[in-house]
Amino acid sequence: MARKLQDLERQVKAQSVEMLSKDQKILALEDLVQNLQQNQGKASLQRQEELETTCMQLQRQVGKMERFLNDYGLQWVGEPTDHDDSEGEAVSEDSKKDWMTVKKFWKPGDSVVPPEVDFDRLLASLKDLSELVVEDETQVTSVPSGARLCALEPIPLKLYRNGIIMFDGPFRPFYDPSTQRCLRDILDGFFPSELQRLYPDGVPFKVSDLRNQFYPEDGLDLFPGEGRVAGWQRLRKASGRLENSGSRMTAERFLNRLPKVVIRQGEVVDIRGPIRDTLQNCCPLPVRIQEIVVETAALAAERERSQGSPETPAPPLSTLRIKSENCEQAFLLMMRPEDTVGDVRALLAQARAVDPATFEIFSTFPPTVYDDNALTLQAAGLVPNATLLLRARRAPPPVPEGRPCFNPDPGPSPE
Repeated sequence: MARKLQDLERQVKAQSVEMLSKDQKILALEDLVQNLQQNQGKASLQRQEELETTCMQLQRQVGKMERFLNDYGLQWVGEPTDHDDSEGEAVSEDSKKDWMTVKKFWKPGDSVVPPEVDFDRLLASLKDLSELVVEDETQVTSVPSGARLCALEPIPLKLYRNGIIMFDGPFRPFYDPSTQRCLRDILDGFFPSELQRLYPDGVPFKVSDLRNQFYPEDGLDLFPGEGRVAGWQRLRKASGRLENSGSRMTAERFLNRLPKVVIRQGEVVDIRGPIRDTLQNCCPLPVRIQEIVVETAALAAERERSQGSPETPAPPLSTLRIKSENCEQAFLLMMRPEDTVGDVRALLAQARAVDPATFEIFSTFPPTVYDDNALTLQAAGLVPNATLLLRARRAPPPVPEGRPCFNPDPGPSPE
């Protein structure tokens, strides 16, 4: 009996120890479960915040992409979803082919801007581009005698409801791919790439806003031909026959009626240049005068004064315009009144790379030859400005024997 009691006590004691260890394990597991639940809540909240942030970023990115596409007149359509595919299974085979033809295959014109144009934005871009060009910009222009610098003239650009006209034509509709490339460059803030060869540094635009007018693409007026009234009497047009009757068109007038350049397939083609060269052989064109500015001490001093202290009064100066023997060149000289005719002769000889003794300086009204190199410009009456001519020095006429030698053209006296 006593042994059984001892065995039962040992069993109870062992079970108590086992229950105590199990209680400790249960408490540890409960703590672990509680910690896992807390961490899981924090992780899910953090994950939710990350997903919301990513969603906002993607929405902003999609908005920017849609605005970018809208700037070029494009719209994102997307691809058919699974729902659309499931509905498409019920349609006929012909409908599937039509859908693939329309949606899947690229067609010319799908990647270009539609004809709708934002005229206000286009005018603002043209104004900004014109302001980028440096004022008094010059370019090299070919002339029959060579080349010279000319002021950069703005390009005339007419904006119609259905297209544009650059230079003197032809008309370029908005649906033309080359026109749309040109407008895309302008709207992006760049000069048109088709003008890069002629104007590498840019060129201003002279825009005519004719957006309310529709240009006839066939080139015909609304009522072509000659009008008639009752009685079959012909109406004479206001401009035309009487104005041109009996008048002969010169080569220069013919060239002025031609466009300077035209644009063909995105390339700028010069029109007047080759025709001018062809006409030059059969009917010589009038030669344009090439103006050459001669560097003088007075010009350098005046340039320095205008840059350093422009508010100071300008000193008295003499501006001379002297034409060459063949009248193809005009030399512009800025001199001081105390400078002499010899100074002018030396500057001209240096600019022309000739001997000063090979030419004469004279004026036609009054007819005077300025051969006194010591005569000042003030005394010669060439202040503040004068127009003179050059000619080859003439040999003095033979003097008969027994007669004194007089200067046939003594010029004005100092008095």
